[in-house]
Amino acid sequence: KHNDDESTVKHQLERIYSHKKEIKHFPDTRFQQQSSGLEELVGGQWINTPFGDIFRAEFTWDLYEIYGNCELSTILSIDLKAISEIFLAPPPRSIESILFLDTETTGLSGGSGTVAFMIGLGFVKESTFHVHQYFISQLSHEEGMLELVQYVVNQYDTIISYNGKTFDIPLLNTRFIMNHQHPLNTDMSHIDLLHHSRNLWKYSQENCKLTTLERDKLGFEREEDIPGELIPGVYFEYMRLNRVDMLAKVFIHNRWDIITMLAVLLRIMESHKRQHAEANPLDDYAKGRLFKNRLNYERSISHYRNVLSSDITKQRRIKTLLELGSVLKKCGEYENAKTIWTEACNPNLPFCYEAYRELAVYYEHRIKDFKKAKILVSNALERIPFHRSDEICELQNRLSRLERKIKMGYNDESEQES
Repeated sequence: KHNDDESTVKHQLERIYSHKKEIKHFPDTRFQQQSSGLEELVGGQWINTPFGDIFRAEFTWDLYEIYGNCELSTILSIDLKAISEIFLAPPPRSIESILFLDTETTGLSGGSGTVAFMIGLGFVKESTFHVHQYFISQLSHEEGMLELVQYVVNQYDTIISYNGKTFDIPLLNTRFIMNHQHPLNTDMSHIDLLHHSRNLWKYSQENCKLTTLERDKLGFEREEDIPGELIPGVYFEYMRLNRVDMLAKVFIHNRWDIITMLAVLLRIMESHKRQHAEANPLDDYAKGRLFKNRLNYERSISHYRNVLSSDITKQRRIKTLLELGSVLKKCGEYENAKTIWTEACNPNLPFCYEAYRELAVYYEHRIKDFKKAKILVSNALERIPFHRSDEICELQNRLSRLERKIKMGYNDESEQES
């Protein structure tokens, strides 16, 4: 029955896609559009389609040109296998099969009422980075733009976006379906740089907005950039008053977003490869967590030790010690883990219940040194804040158990040998 349901759904979708609306025949208004000055301001041309005129702006960036502190030309010799390993995605066929995508929309909330009035696409060709931006001057021309974009996207095997998995791609697929077109190929690899940026820099950055990383990680700052939240209003003002001057800033904003995505891709890959200490220990802390989650414990331990050798707050030191102790425990390095937990119990550091608990478990169950375990639990009860009642109860129960074991005359040495 499940297969029958799937077949029914598939049939219904195919019916929707194939049931195209009657083709709208718009007059060729290219010469009227040119008078708006858009071509002169941003560079490009109007494309007449059966669904209305679509403007395509074209921009090229020499990859050897300086961009902040990032050498964009690195993309030309990048290891495709490394892309797969770092971003946990299928490797692209080539650098020229990667497509960077970013949209500008009539609203930031998403949903079926939000329309992408501009779709920017970036790609590498030889030693040049090309940015093509598809734009509709009227919302009724959307279907023509989507068909043009679909044709281009289908020539690539990997999409790179910034928050595209949450916003851009679901939005575009909604618009494709509402215009009786197939959504983007689900087999296409998609790398969302926002997710990977947060993994690396969320502790050291005030936020992981593209423009923030651009400034702090890439050493590049835009001049007179238009804030993203103002862009929908600029578009509607363009449609009402033909404010081409403000609209040109939207093209420039979108263009920089796409070029910056290329730079962020390279910076993420560079950060993954770098094993020595980061300038900001919080970046090492993030990498310790990242490689722990990827089960690369050797790299995780290395980055956590980088953090501990840096000047960090006491709270961050406690968190790092706990993280490092957890990784060492997973690796079976109990003696090293014991040293880390002992450091976390230092009276000069904030009270750390987890470290006392780990040490108590270590001495009680692994070493069978019940007296040492009892001393640790007693020390913890002296230091623990009074409002942590559940943990106090757990410590008291552990203390009672240890006292019973000691009273029953367990032989510590024989227990260790057994």
